[in-house]
Amino acid sequence: MAGAEYFSNLRRLAVPERITIPAQLPIADKAEGIAELLTRHQVIVVSGETGSGKTTQLPKICLQAGLGVRGMIGHTQPRRLAATSVAARIAEELGTELGKGIGFQIRFTDRTSDNTFLKLMTDGILLNEL
Repeated sequence: MAGAEYFSNLRRLAVPERITIPAQLPIADKAEGIAELLTRHQVIVVSGETGSGKTTQLPKICLQAGLGVRGMIGHTQPRRLAATSVAARIAEELGTELGKGIGFQIRFTDRTSDNTFLKLMTDGILLNEL
């Protein structure tokens, strides 16, 4: 088995099978439609009020849509504290260990692994990777 294919299979095994979106969040009503749009379009724009669930729930909707299986989902935050705290929150909601399925990278700290399917990072880290 080729290296990339092997790591792809590890990510697939690490993606949680049961992903729930809290019903009290406004994004919950739109989750199915957003997941469908993600499967049909390369780029979508989601706009919503503060506290609607965009930051923590959109990555989970991406996972429900089948993304993160063959590659890593990148999720940027403008500040290091935001990247680390959002990663911890999503990992907690999905019941995964931080640094395994859900990871983060900020300046001088990389808590990702070959099993990481969702990586939170600062905008600067993304620019370096590009």
